[in-house]
Amino acid sequence: MSQTKANIISNFAGRFVVAILSIVFVPIYLRYLSVEIYGIIGFFSSIQALLFLLDGGISPTLNREVARLSAFPEKAQELRDLSRTLEILCWAIGILVCVIALVVSPIAAGYWLKSINISTEIIRDSLMIMSVSFAFQWAVSFYTGGMYGLQEQKLLNILSVIIAILRQFGSFIILAFVSPTIKAFLFWQLFVTILNCALFFYFFWRKMPKTAEKTCFRKDLLKEVWRYAAGMAGTSFVVLILTQTDKIILSKMLTLEDFGYYSLATTLAASGLGIIIGSIQTVYFPQFSQLVAQNKLQEMRELYHRACQIMSFFLIPAVTVLAFFSYEILLVWTRKPEIAVNTYILLTLVAIGTGLNGLMHLPYYAQLAFGITKIGFWQNVIAIIFLIPFMIYTTTHYGAIGGAMSWAILNFSYTIVGLQIMHRMILKGELKKWYVMDVGIPLFTAIIIGAFFRFLLPENVPPIYMFFAVAAISIVVFSACAMVIPSIRQAIMYQYNRTLKT
Repeated sequence: MSQTKANIISNFAGRFVVAILSIVFVPIYLRYLSVEIYGIIGFFSSIQALLFLLDGGISPTLNREVARLSAFPEKAQELRDLSRTLEILCWAIGILVCVIALVVSPIAAGYWLKSINISTEIIRDSLMIMSVSFAFQWAVSFYTGGMYGLQEQKLLNILSVIIAILRQFGSFIILAFVSPTIKAFLFWQLFVTILNCALFFYFFWRKMPKTAEKTCFRKDLLKEVWRYAAGMAGTSFVVLILTQTDKIILSKMLTLEDFGYYSLATTLAASGLGIIIGSIQTVYFPQFSQLVAQNKLQEMRELYHRACQIMSFFLIPAVTVLAFFSYEILLVWTRKPEIAVNTYILLTLVAIGTGLNGLMHLPYYAQLAFGITKIGFWQNVIAIIFLIPFMIYTTTHYGAIGGAMSWAILNFSYTIVGLQIMHRMILKGELKKWYVMDVGIPLFTAIIIGAFFRFLLPENVPPIYMFFAVAAISIVVFSACAMVIPSIRQAIMYQYNRTLKT
């Protein structure tokens, strides 16, 4: 089995277990914490995402540079020194951001979040605990980027699964047998995050190539990567403004209960679709970087389309099922009709937006492999000018649905405008193939089949039958997409012919 296949399978397996644990345990947590409490967690997740813009592009820079330098064994010392240099900067900024979050938490609890049943003190303390956890999670992201650059996906996924099991089962035990409170829940989350950080730190440095000289901080190495890091920071800044504005606005305008429904929709979409997006992009980005560094552009073109088709095969059917059968999925997941009724439209819109965003990940990482960050930066700046007022208008008049609709429209605009600009600078002549073969045909196929089964599926079906019906429909959609995507169809036929010969 090739390293690429092994890494993809490893990523899917690891992320699948982590996501399933997260999805399965959310309804259990809701029994103890309520939708309002979940709204607090969702709000802090948005604030945390905004604070990550201070990362300065350090983590993605580490990912790219580790992948690039690891292709040349003679640069092992430079690789270690650059990693230590970026590590020190990462921790310094993480501590700074933690302090900022601690200062902002009482303000957010007193003047931003609105709750009828939860006291300001509980909201404040919860946000402050999450602020401390954030500093360690920041470092976890840094070491994760380094492990991906080293292409140590199998080890990384084993560690992630262990941490996820500790996090989810431990949280359940704390809530069920120790203290059914948000503080107890968050303190356990903090403990697991610190353990996660320690493990990733240890294995990242253990897997780095050995050198005779001592690893040290080198200011001169920053001069070689600062432009790329600055470009990544600028792009992250505008992306986070666009993607988190709806959540910040909604957290102010809605009650915590209503915002909790929105957070549930984003959690399910991000957990489910994140398995696919993250598993594939983290395998191919280091390979993109190495091919560009070695100037193997024809191999880069072939790998680019093959990767995009693999992304479409897994992502498009999943988004189709989530979008067309959101009510059934939510009802089976939570077993609470009131949650399904209040959330299914949100889930449909968020799933569509997240799916479009996922399809853009590989083109975006292809740009980064070429060292180009300005495309993403400037298209997002323009999007802010035109889309932010639209977000404010839709969330003001349509509430949570307006925010979800804005997310879908934003990502649709990227597939129209961003790809046009990118393919005029790199991978010229490949845009038509991306639109037609990589994405267009499987997307049209999935929509037709999804709409057909949506029309056939009767209402008021018992949950157990809903589950099997949606599972069967998913198999049909995936199978149809496999037959119309060239690289997947060829792989299936190859395995079929190989089986006949044996």
